Amino acid sequence: MNNFQSDDFDAAIDITIKGVTYSFNTVYISDFLTNCEAFMSIDGNDFEVMTQNIADAVIDNATTEASINELRPQLKFLREIGFLLKGFTKVSDEE
Repeated sequence: MNNFQSDDFDAAIDITIKGVTYSFNTVYISDFLTNCEAFMSIDGNDFEVMTQNIADAVIDNATTEASINELRPQLKFLREIGFLLKGFTKVSDEE
């Protein structure tokens, strides 16, 4: 069901949602944050700003035929991704 190799999960955390347990590879999360830091700040709010900018671009570049119902899922997904990424990072000594 997933695309990870079994040895990819040496540093995984498990989260259960509606009875299904998902494993999240913390190494991949670390790699993602490192790659993002190459072109942007990885402070929590910067992720939210980035996803909001992408959402604005989706809206601004939508065709006149695109309805709000067609755009809503993508915009909601971006909002959720922004919220998720904002929570990924916190300076360790902050309370």
